[in-house]
Amino acid sequence: RHPSPSPSPPSPSPSPPHPSRTNRNPPAMATTTTTEKKRELAEGNWLPLESNPEVLNGFATRVGLPKGWTFCDIYGVDKELLGMVPQPCAAVVLLFTSSKELKAFKDKQRKEIEEKGQELSKDLFYITQHDGIGNACGTIATIHAMANSTSLFKSEGVVKKFVEEWKGKTPSEIGYGLLKAKDIQEVSEDAAESKDAQTATPDREDNVNAHFIAFVNVGDVLYEMDGRKAFPINHGKTSEKSFLEDAAAVIKKNFFDVSPNGNFNMMALSKA
Repeated sequence: RHPSPSPSPPSPSPSPPHPSRTNRNPPAMATTTTTEKKRELAEGNWLPLESNPEVLNGFATRVGLPKGWTFCDIYGVDKELLGMVPQPCAAVVLLFTSSKELKAFKDKQRKEIEEKGQELSKDLFYITQHDGIGNACGTIATIHAMANSTSLFKSEGVVKKFVEEWKGKTPSEIGYGLLKAKDIQEVSEDAAESKDAQTATPDREDNVNAHFIAFVNVGDVLYEMDGRKAFPINHGKTSEKSFLEDAAAVIKKNFFDVSPNGNFNMMALSKA
């Protein structure tokens, strides 16, 4: 699951090469100041995490995922395959390879939301993935999954500390806060180079062509949390019982169907 694609189980497509390799466009946010650019260049270059439950669990446990919760594979979006996932499911993490189809869809989606508006919960904890942080999308997706699952569990350790320190700040400010969170970066890099990884870790300067995002349930609303997008995406009503199926339906419609030749990998954060 690192440099070259590996076949996936009964999922819609084989797993992508490595979780964080992507030719990503800069986040569509407010204009970056010269000072902010200097801050970006001063820090960063995180190693990418592998799309592997063992790796994510190793990272998440060390940064504060409480006992009794674990990441596991989702083998497909069919109801029978979703039925294999332990319940309750707190979050879904999706890894996908970049494509021109997905970029066009992302641009259209942003334009429509900016024209029509959307409701976003004040309880969302959303991190902008700034360019200077390197291949941190797996780390960000994991934090998004943990920090936005407070209806089911409370994160502990360094994630709890990070959320408490940055709660109420703008997504951009939180993103710069993560750039300075060396305690999180050290654990993330240990996980990236873990013996649980199935393939060699890419160099930190590698241009990675896959991207991690998370789907969460906050206030019975399904949100897509992609630090490379301008804002979280409100995908409508959900519930603890229907969350996994609702997230799978959005993933199928907005990712699998949009980019049928893409590679995808899904994991659930569920009760062990």
